[in-house]
Amino acid sequence: MSTAELLHGAVLDKTDGVPSTQELLQDQNNSYLKEITRPKHADVDLVAVHGLNWADAPAFAVKTWVGGESGAGRLWLKDFLPHRLPNVRVLLFAYNSNVAFQTSKIGVGDIAEDLLHKLWTFRQAVVKARIIPRYLPISKSAKSFAFFATPHHGGFGAEVGQAAAGLIRRLGRNPRTGIMEALRKDSLIAPDIHSDFVDGQDNYHICSFYECRPTPGLSSLIVEKSSAILHLGPAEIRVPCTGADHSTICKFPCENEHYRYVIDEIEDLVDWAIKSARDLPLSRVLSSSASSASLREKVNSSQSARSFPDHDVFPPSFPAMNDVETSDSTLDLKIPDLLKLNIRRGPFFLVPYSENFNFVGQQEALHCLKEMSTQPSKSPNNVALCGLGGIGKSQIALAYAYWHQRNFEKHSIFWLHAGDYLQLQESLELVAAHCRVSRTEDTKVALLDRLKLWLSDPTNGPWLMIIDSADRRDTFTQALENTQWHTSQRDHSTTPSRRIGRYFAAPAHGTYLFTTNNLSTAETLVQPQHIIHVHSMKPQDASTLLRSQLARIVTQRGDAEVHKVTWQEKELQKLAEKLDYIPLALLQAAAFIRQNSFSVPDYLKVLDDNESELTKLLEHELGSEHERDDMAKAVMSTWKAAIDEIHVHCPAAVEIISLIAFYDVQHIPKSLLRQFHNNMQYTDEALRILIEYSFITASTSTESFEMHRLVQLAMRKRLAVSNVEKEWAVKALSLLSQHFPDGKYESWDMCALLCPHALKVIQNTLYSTSEALSLGSLQSKLSWYFAQRGSYKQAELHNRRALELMVPIFGVNREHICTIKFQRIVILQKLNILEEAEDLAQEVWKERRETLGVRHKETLRSLALLCVIYQEQGRYVEGEKSLRKINKSLEETVEANDLTLLAPKYRLGFILLYLGRYDEALKWLRDAAILHETHLGPRHPQTLKINYGLARTLYQQGKYPEAEKMNLDTWAVQKEVLGTEHPDTLKSRHEVALNQQAQHNFAAAELSLRELYQQATSIVGSSHRYTYTVASSLASCLVAASSSSDPLRNNRLAAAESFYQLSLRGWEHDLLPSHPSLLAARSDLHAVRRLRHSMPLPAIEAAERACLKKLKAVLDREHPFAVKSRENLARTLWAQRDEASKRKEALVQAKKVLEVREKRLGWLMEGGLVREETLKAAELMLEMLPEGRERVRLEQKMGGMRYAWEFRKG
Repeated sequence: MSTAELLHGAVLDKTDGVPSTQELLQDQNNSYLKEITRPKHADVDLVAVHGLNWADAPAFAVKTWVGGESGAGRLWLKDFLPHRLPNVRVLLFAYNSNVAFQTSKIGVGDIAEDLLHKLWTFRQAVVKARIIPRYLPISKSAKSFAFFATPHHGGFGAEVGQAAAGLIRRLGRNPRTGIMEALRKDSLIAPDIHSDFVDGQDNYHICSFYECRPTPGLSSLIVEKSSAILHLGPAEIRVPCTGADHSTICKFPCENEHYRYVIDEIEDLVDWAIKSARDLPLSRVLSSSASSASLREKVNSSQSARSFPDHDVFPPSFPAMNDVETSDSTLDLKIPDLLKLNIRRGPFFLVPYSENFNFVGQQEALHCLKEMSTQPSKSPNNVALCGLGGIGKSQIALAYAYWHQRNFEKHSIFWLHAGDYLQLQESLELVAAHCRVSRTEDTKVALLDRLKLWLSDPTNGPWLMIIDSADRRDTFTQALENTQWHTSQRDHSTTPSRRIGRYFAAPAHGTYLFTTNNLSTAETLVQPQHIIHVHSMKPQDASTLLRSQLARIVTQRGDAEVHKVTWQEKELQKLAEKLDYIPLALLQAAAFIRQNSFSVPDYLKVLDDNESELTKLLEHELGSEHERDDMAKAVMSTWKAAIDEIHVHCPAAVEIISLIAFYDVQHIPKSLLRQFHNNMQYTDEALRILIEYSFITASTSTESFEMHRLVQLAMRKRLAVSNVEKEWAVKALSLLSQHFPDGKYESWDMCALLCPHALKVIQNTLYSTSEALSLGSLQSKLSWYFAQRGSYKQAELHNRRALELMVPIFGVNREHICTIKFQRIVILQKLNILEEAEDLAQEVWKERRETLGVRHKETLRSLALLCVIYQEQGRYVEGEKSLRKINKSLEETVEANDLTLLAPKYRLGFILLYLGRYDEALKWLRDAAILHETHLGPRHPQTLKINYGLARTLYQQGKYPEAEKMNLDTWAVQKEVLGTEHPDTLKSRHEVALNQQAQHNFAAAELSLRELYQQATSIVGSSHRYTYTVASSLASCLVAASSSSDPLRNNRLAAAESFYQLSLRGWEHDLLPSHPSLLAARSDLHAVRRLRHSMPLPAIEAAERACLKKLKAVLDREHPFAVKSRENLARTLWAQRDEASKRKEALVQAKKVLEVREKRLGWLMEGGLVREETLKAAELMLEMLPEGRERVRLEQKMGGMRYAWEFRKG
């Protein structure tokens, strides 16, 4: 029906008008490309293409997207979309689609040519030098597509329309249109169009919306789901519109649930378009540098040739839409960044397993893979090996990987684990790190975007990527977890994310090979004809496998009798048949025979003896997600015989395998298992036996193990039948609860290793109330670990569960519960849920005061945490008063090396910083930094946090070079220790941008703040307090950069006003009305309104007076916030200087501002540079002073400083 195409580009500001919805509806032209939105800072163009106009409706190109009653309809592309995507410019494409009345024989190809021509004309000023082939730049710029009920494979709608249109045409004697022919189900044209698009989809992100309700009057859908989707596997997102029919699928009368459903997906496509264009392969950028100058000359010379009539300058989004090489700014910014990555070219061989020289059988599947490799023209980009668990899919893939390496030396080969979503994401991140395509500031989404671009670049060479154990479809449909913070409870917005499956659409030079036991998942990942079905081994192959494994007995013992018995072919065939020719079962049987020196007939007798008990085991339902019974029977036959034998000779091995049946199947640490028996040798011997019997496999380092999922399933079922499943589940929980670290920095590596197992254990439903203590303790430790890593959403969840479990045991006021509540206060404070955090902090403090005493260190710690809440609420004076008492009491009652002393010191330093008492703040923070470095080390997160506070204090004192150096050093270490998405890391990056602005590097500061705003929106959400802070800083930067001579001054000020309004809307909801940050931002907003003349001066004056009054009530009169507010008021009064009283008061206020700044900041900074704030206050006062001695004195004081200031500004 309709399509939206996203093209990425850079921006030039425009303020020209665009047609209103009514003007568009009244336009009778049916062939055009028009802008309907024109943002000031556009990153992406969205081109909206309508569908068929069966009824010959006027203005159909507009009405396709208009929802609501006639005359009051809403064009959501213009009215709603900018609210969510303010940096997207929307263009509307109209073409002749009147299949009944029009006389044109135009077809789909002609319409496509018309659209491309209009896009090319629209951009020809930039791409004219690169138009061979003519439309190649547009092809490179197209990044994402959204299809609304588009009949890719033809549809019933074409038949209905064909009949109706045919009748009308016969009445009017008009010729047949080519559009309908392309859309008929049996058309020869539609498959070609689909095939051509699929062939070029490698670098596109695609979302297909399909209708779910018949159009009124029809009994079936216009476009069936099978036709509305492209069948591109995980590269295509398929979205059912459950409440929409064909006529309403892209019409929204308001921002309802259906609209939000759609805009979430479009937002994801926009996010991809921006990032994919910014992160072009290095070769494309570097290859352009030599010719970029000549290209720009051609671009400049072609400006006069453009034919887009409504513009007198470059339209927004021009340069990068066509090719990044034509943009000066892109080249200047991207080349150094890309060079810093030290990208590796390959070839790479990242396979975690050694070659299996004993591999036999499954030659048909292996031959299919080899044949595809040797015939590239027939080779699909996505292939899947599909079969039962244990059938040998992974071994086939491993054999193919080593064969591929030997035969294609220039090909890179990667192996990924896809047992679940987190394993797959971690594997992708490992590949990105190995190829060195990541940057330290990358989010998870950005890192994987960069990896996809690296894989898409043919200069990096051909590659094969094997995705093993891709059994669960939701692994590929789940969104990337990119959020470490979680907003307050009121925030239900969806932050941009990306489904991990989108990274598995291979370019022409790449191949994905999936192994899966789920046919439905395979059909999602690859096209049905590219699924290689793996069946049980052939009898002869199964015998060969057994023979190769049992031959090791001869080597080990040299026993002629054993040799003779082992090699009896009939017994081997009988055993293989008994085990259903399943490789995993055969390997386990061979391991049993080897370990016990059995003959094959002896082992067959063991299996026969266990048949009755095996049948009893299989009476228990395995569950719909597991393999069929014959598969389980084969594995359990060998497994039970082996486990019984192991139980006789090494009970510890059975205990260990019973234990790990409840953990995650991968990366099971040896160090944890050794804790179970407290006997290293005993445990290591048990592990050796389990490895010999193929129950587990050791990692390369031998410090961790993996267990086959089917073996784990069988073990769990055996324990259940024996009525000991709960017993072992409790033991697994108890061991992990006891040995999971406390989540402190020193234990992070072990926490990360044990975390997947802890998450698996706590999901078990076998526990009773008697296990509440162990379960609650583990939840509490998990919570604190997540909190320290900045994952506050997960931390809050586990903390809440810990309290629910442990309060019934200990009661509400026991010290153990107070500790968990203490952790909860920290988490809630980070989540900005301050009211609940304050109530809980008061409760904990009072409880400890009553039970431990007023001066006990835990009581004082609780009070110090309450002061942190006061700080967040802007209640600085209360916080300072309490923290001074706390520090004094601690110094009197605890030892000098007691770590309890540390936190109150730096917290008092931060309070003093926010109060504007910078010298005193510096002293406290430096003392705290020395103590933290001494006791915790220079890389400890708390030490880094204090260094951030020191850098911010130096910045407030105007010591910008020193502040910048300290902040950059801190930021660099935080990225290594905490990660790029940790809250503290983002705050340091914010401080870097503020230092750039303070040193008049406005372009760099604005760029940094815009990137940081996008990052904050992506990571923490658009409604988080940190995002508001960045928005306010960006507004301040735009104002500072907008000099009176700046041609973009009005645009910058308008953007600044928007960002101030955005931050204030959030702060007014989250903060107390008296919070200094809120009052300061409100004052600055009105200053911008004065500059823009967007509000009457008396109203601005009243608002400024109210802000200044409230600021003086909560802060010192000389605090920078109060002084800046006073300056804003003085300027507003001076703008009304026609009134004598205003003029007089303006001078009084300006004098006070200058006095404070001379006193607190002085005139000169380090290096002899003039202090901007002081000079601006002096200039304001000089403008107000009449002729006389006071004016002369001020001019003399300014003296040579004005020249220095003007020189620096220039």
